[in-house]
Amino acid sequence: MVSSCVAAVAALAPVVASAWTWPVEGPVLRPFSLGPNPYAGGQHRVIDIGAASGGPVAAPAGGTVSFAGTVPTSGKSVTIQTADGLNVTLTHLGSISVARGAAVVEGQQVGTVGPSGTVDLAVPYLSLGIRVTSNANGYLDPLGLLPAAPVVAPAPLVVTAPAVALEPVPAQPVVAPEPAASPQPVLTTEPVVVAQPVVGAPPVVVPAPVAEPQPAAAPVTAPQPVVAPEPVGAPQPVVAPEPVGAPQPVVAPEPVG
Repeated sequence: MVSSCVAAVAALAPVVASAWTWPVEGPVLRPFSLGPNPYAGGQHRVIDIGAASGGPVAAPAGGTVSFAGTVPTSGKSVTIQTADGLNVTLTHLGSISVARGAAVVEGQQVGTVGPSGTVDLAVPYLSLGIRVTSNANGYLDPLGLLPAAPVVAPAPLVVTAPAVALEPVPAQPVVAPEPAASPQPVLTTEPVVVAQPVVGAPPVVVPAPVAEPQPAAAPVTAPQPVVAPEPVGAPQPVVAPEPVGAPQPVVAPEPVG
């Protein structure tokens, strides 16, 4: 009778593991959030823990690896089934170092920080989810099992803004500076030397200008009388040449005997 009562109380008690270890050292970027309706939107069945990309990821509890592989949204994932009947799942890993069916102990490295899959944060992180193995909707808040939860720090969500095309700015023409005016030479004025009179010197006698000799006038020649030309005689008649006589007949020489 007593043993039956103990078994009934144990069935009603919450399922907890004997010990828990943080998979990474880092802040909780997004906490667990689950309402009465497990199918309502906006719920978060895991906690997101920030960590350096490529860092080691430890098993939060010991047990047997029931899944080690890649899923479309959560990326590289590892699920450990504990002896207490809990499924402990690590998602968005960078790599996996255990295989399905392997036995792991608490704190053993099972992979590295990614992330992988579809991420919601702009910094490297991993997600830790805990669910009662026998209940498909029996999700538990990991912060209720892990020791000394770090301070929850908000993290910016990844929002992809549409690219805005910038209008080209027309280039302004380059205005060449005006050449500087060449400096004008400075004219140095020679000092005017004023001759000082010599004390006691005899007066200077300026000679009178000598008149230049004028050329002698040429004698005037009396004009010569103009001689009228002699009249030209009347033209002489042209004498026609005498006619040439008719040619004489050629006399043939007599034959020589």
